[in-house]
Amino acid sequence: MNYDVDTPEGLANSVRWTEAMLSQIKDGGAWMIPRSGTIVRVSHKDKTVSITAGTQPETSLRRVIKAMGWSIN
Repeated sequence: MNYDVDTPEGLANSVRWTEAMLSQIKDGGAWMIPRSGTIVRVSHKDKTVSITAGTQPETSLRRVIKAMGWSIN
C-alpha cells in the first residue's frame, strides 16, 4: 500500500490509517510513535492533537493530521 504523502493516493491512505489509529485512543489519551518517540495527545471532542517531538522527526505527521481536518495545538 502506498503511504507516500506526496501523492494523492498515499496521503489518502495515510489519513485513513491515522484515523483508524486515533479511533482506538480514548479522548485525552496519547499515542507514542515507536520509531521516533513522538507523543501525540488526542482530543476527539475538539478534533485536536498536541505533538511532543521525540528523538527522530515525524516529517509527515502534521500534514496528515491537517488533511484529516484536525488541528494541532
